[in-house]
Amino acid sequence: MLFFMLALMLGGFSVTAYAADCTKDTVSNQVGDWFGTFGKRGMEKDQIMTQRKAGRVGACVKREAEKVMKEAQKVGNDMKKKLGF
Repeated sequence: MLFFMLALMLGGFSVTAYAADCTKDTVSNQVGDWFGTFGKRGMEKDQIMTQRKAGRVGACVKREAEKVMKEAQKVGNDMKKKLGF
């Protein structure tokens, strides 16, 4: 933990720079949702939309977490090189 704090303070990376808004719907998402709910009404349509949205947000969060972990590993390796380990 201390190692990562040191890496951040010495010019590592900013987590906020990598933050993506996973809740925004793109045009392709909206078109896919329209086709996915075509002919559905009421609660069934709402349930499908909720499942699709949750799946997209989950996948986006997973991708962003993988990016941050990859960058943290890179910073850690760079720090090891600088410290001579």
